[in-house]
Amino acid sequence: MRLINKISLALGIFLLVAATGCGGGGSIVLPTGNYSLASLTGSYVYQVHGTSNLGPYREIGVFTADGAGHITGGSDDFATGGVVSNGITGVYTLASDGTGFLTINPTALGQLTFAITLVSSSKLDLMEADVFADGAGVAELQSSTTTTPSGTFAFRLHQIAVALGQNPVSEVGALTITGGAVTGNLDQNLGGTSSQLSLTSGTFFPPNSLGRGLATFTDSTNATTGFVYYVVNTTEIDLLISNAGAVGAGSAEAQTGTVGNGLSGSYAFGSRGDTGVLYDAVATVGQFAASNGTISAYVTDSMQLGNYSTVIYTGTYTAQPNGRVAVSLNSGAFQEVFWMVSPSRAFFLVNNPSNVEDGAADLQTVPTFAASTLKGQYAMVMDGIDLSPEILARIGTAQFDGTSRLTINELVNASNSGNGAQSPGGLSGPYTVAVNGRTVATLAGQSGGLTLVMYAVSGSDAYALQVDAGTNTSGMIELQH
Repeated sequence: MRLINKISLALGIFLLVAATGCGGGGSIVLPTGNYSLASLTGSYVYQVHGTSNLGPYREIGVFTADGAGHITGGSDDFATGGVVSNGITGVYTLASDGTGFLTINPTALGQLTFAITLVSSSKLDLMEADVFADGAGVAELQSSTTTTPSGTFAFRLHQIAVALGQNPVSEVGALTITGGAVTGNLDQNLGGTSSQLSLTSGTFFPPNSLGRGLATFTDSTNATTGFVYYVVNTTEIDLLISNAGAVGAGSAEAQTGTVGNGLSGSYAFGSRGDTGVLYDAVATVGQFAASNGTISAYVTDSMQLGNYSTVIYTGTYTAQPNGRVAVSLNSGAFQEVFWMVSPSRAFFLVNNPSNVEDGAADLQTVPTFAASTLKGQYAMVMDGIDLSPEILARIGTAQFDGTSRLTINELVNASNSGNGAQSPGGLSGPYTVAVNGRTVATLAGQSGGLTLVMYAVSGSDAYALQVDAGTNTSGMIELQH
């Protein structure tokens, strides 16, 4: 019955959107596309972060879709201070615009229903649609399952609860896996205390036929972290921390190219993290230019505890052969550490005594951005909190007309509503794009408004931040194809 109700809700969105005008002029545009059930075929590795009636959780797994609406198998690992693992089956629906619902069971929470939006047949966004849980994530087509990871991987981990205490922690670094054995280095912000550590030992055990395996590494403080991991492909791994009492997850991507040269060019980025009093209470998007050890116009738009700020820094950086890049902003007043995945991508953390924040940065591929750079229909997923307080997540499609108008058709899960995923009606309004890719959209609809600041990586994707007072939600938009 729950799935039938969700399908009815999705159909209701189309009827509502077709009949609704928008604040600010113009009519809401119907989402379009040529997707079908067959667009979701194969095995997909997923990762979700959120909060449930059991508390904050992290979840990873793999599901197999048959192209006809059925989840024929898979595996789900759920952590809220300890890992619970289950084999899964389920069902899914897909509309022509790439939106739909995916239900899996059993999990640690019982049956779970996700609202989904396809970026492509190889990638989809997820939002928890149930009353008892709220969160968001992503799933990617799996192309390799049974081989132990091998090579050097840059990685990013975030824990909102650590096994040995209750301080949040961000970690970025690089690990090398050789015959299953682990070595490497990392930077850590543990509750505001920053450290450089080495990985003294560790093991990645062989994965099973679903690409699921177990791993550990021990750092130079003798702290051992255990993982459940899923192989997405030979260059990407999803990680779930399995230590008792821990709630954390992350990912690792194979290093490629000349990472020892560090940063070079203009990068868009997004990050999120925790303050000393509240998790998911800080989120940032921005852009910077790096060349020959100098950083110019490091622009940030940030929400912290519901308060918006925008700042421009300048700075310097130094690179090491292993891909570690130390960044100093405003003459050392602010410091960050980047670990290069490749010359065009990096993971980073902020060395901040008040916040525990980490993110990713991507090389911009457009020299000069304009409104025409963003045109077409994009998949959108965002999540975080507002200061009600409640968990807040949204998913759907965002349509840029290439000149000045953005239309969003979405589902929103506001945890305090007690209703799960709901349609607030369509939103539409003007957007502007600066030459550095900074995009600002002010949207209105029947149920209120939404203000977004986005930094485009290219015409195909952008980091997004909601900048309405009292909120801390962030995510990505990606052109559907």
